Amino acid sequence: MKNQSLRYRLPVMLSWTILFLALFLGAAPLYPPVSPDVVADTDFSVARALDHIEAIAREPRPMGSLGNQRGRDEITAQLRALGLEPEFQAFHAANYYSPMGESVELVNILARIPGTASTAAIALMGHHDTVPHTLGANDDASAVAILLEAARAILAGPALRNDVILLFTDGEEPAPRFGSSAFAGAHPWFDGIGFVINLETIGSGGPSIVVEMNGSREWIIDQYARVVPYPVAFSFVTETAELIGGSNTDFSTFRDAGVAGIGFAYMTGSSIYHTMEDSLERVSARSLYQQGANTLALSRHLGNLDFNLDKQASKSVFFTIGRFLVIRYPASWAVPIVLLAGAILIAAAWRYRSWRQVIRGLVITLATGLLSAAVASGIWTLLGDWRSTMRISESYLYLVGLALLTAGIGVAMARLLKRRIGAGADALGVVILWWSLGLLTAITVPGMSYLFAWPALAGGVALLLPLNKASAKWGGLACWAVVSAAILIPLVPAIDFFYQFVQPRPGNPDSQVLVLIAIPILLVSLVIELLRVFRVRFTHEADPSA
Repeated sequence: MKNQSLRYRLPVMLSWTILFLALFLGAAPLYPPVSPDVVADTDFSVARALDHIEAIAREPRPMGSLGNQRGRDEITAQLRALGLEPEFQAFHAANYYSPMGESVELVNILARIPGTASTAAIALMGHHDTVPHTLGANDDASAVAILLEAARAILAGPALRNDVILLFTDGEEPAPRFGSSAFAGAHPWFDGIGFVINLETIGSGGPSIVVEMNGSREWIIDQYARVVPYPVAFSFVTETAELIGGSNTDFSTFRDAGVAGIGFAYMTGSSIYHTMEDSLERVSARSLYQQGANTLALSRHLGNLDFNLDKQASKSVFFTIGRFLVIRYPASWAVPIVLLAGAILIAAAWRYRSWRQVIRGLVITLATGLLSAAVASGIWTLLGDWRSTMRISESYLYLVGLALLTAGIGVAMARLLKRRIGAGADALGVVILWWSLGLLTAITVPGMSYLFAWPALAGGVALLLPLNKASAKWGGLACWAVVSAAILIPLVPAIDFFYQFVQPRPGNPDSQVLVLIAIPILLVSLVIELLRVFRVRFTHEADPSA
């Protein structure tokens, strides 16, 4: 009796272990690395970067202010301490923050590290100004600090082939992006730039993510994945940025001018964005280190490339697994992958010919997701108004609560509608819904397609494999492992990103759209339903012909 109990419980325990392992691999990219205790002179030092932030982020630095001038003086002093002679691009613009709109002087600060035989300049860019009511330690003194520390590390090592330009823009915060626009429109250095790396933040921590790219996406992500020590890149993020017209940062100026480049940002804890809470104490040393170390590594690599070589314009699908692996393939593969999954589902559909139950499973899953999203939107809107300055840990507790509520809605819907969870035809209906989303995104936004295509492909294979009473435990466990990995590894970062995207931001209400909590909750619902139908099916010796 004891042996029989163990034989039953062991696959169940292993199924939960596999689930948590897949969850770990999906969540691993969301945790920035710890900086090493010992740092060489040629490496990025987070301690030095924090010292720069402390010196710069003492007061707000809006355009035309005394605080802005003091910040410029600190940057200038640090550049000269490195042996660089800064240049200044002064220009005038209407004061965005004054009701009178009087003209004020803005100043871009520039410095150039000459290369040995430059084919094009690499521009490292961040803005030194802030909105009036923030210390801007993260946004964007962190970028200023990274540029200064990256410059120090580059100068401490062998000279690069290409020139490196440090560009500290002024007046980024107003919508016109005064500083980058003035640089692109009038400064002679602009025409020689072959690649730009822009640094931004809208939070206090989280992973440094590739937010935007311009130029050959396939080439850029390949360079990035090969050389940065802590890669975090997802093509659904860059596709989202394109869909909403870009991040509306200084990067947009270079993008519109056709300059190739990449934009990094960290965004967890964005309730401090544009508030006095954005202070040195709220800067994550881990996020700062990751953004700085990745920027330095990519700058060094690009600084030694030949930018006279043609690069074919192309898009790419890419995503990070764990801490170091970036999977990438051409965007042209998106539709064939979905079609392959479709062919497998057709074969599976021939096996489960209960079309009424297939359609029933699909409709109930979709209805559950939409109902969960609607309920969550109402709750999150009220919660966001009540707790507009929530901390990161508090925010994640709310996400767990919303996920549990979503799971409860799924269970209630299944019981209310007498859904046969675990039946093959029901599982097929759920997978077909995922496949439909995969086909839609593969055609319209291929960078998002992997979020749905790979789970659909894994689900189709799992449904197609023949299982009997003898093989249901271990063969089913293998299927469960594939399905769990294909769902959680790509979807956990997506849920987290869209959740961070809809955080309350009292300092910048224009960027706050609480009702869009429907997007991550809909994804949570789809994930729960797909995992549920397969776990019941493959861990309890369900009859595959049911």
